[in-house]
Amino acid sequence: MDTGEIVEYEPVTPLELEFMIRELSERLERAVPVMKGLYKARYDAERALIEEKAKAVLRSGKASVTEKRAEADLETMTFRRDVDAAKETLHAAEELQKALAARLMGLQNINKVLGQAYGASPR
Repeated sequence: MDTGEIVEYEPVTPLELEFMIRELSERLERAVPVMKGLYKARYDAERALIEEKAKAVLRSGKASVTEKRAEADLETMTFRRDVDAAKETLHAAEELQKALAARLMGLQNINKVLGQAYGASPR
């Protein structure tokens, strides 16, 4: 029966559920150094932008500060794009981490309920 669900549900055994929980947990743990690297890339790109923009302002021959800043903005557009790309990658990774953590919590809740159901059933 089609219920319009986006996700197809496939029942799993308790052993498969435990494997999924362990796999997700390990994936989240392995992501820590990757996330650290993404944060470093973002902050390195931001520092490079700030440095190049300041240099561009100092090099500018324009009379007003507003004109100097505008000229520096145009001159450092490549650095701005690098910052934006680093932020975009980092935000995508953060959203993936949130989704994985939510899935992990859901699987842990299912595992807990299954354990209680097995413990409550008479044999």
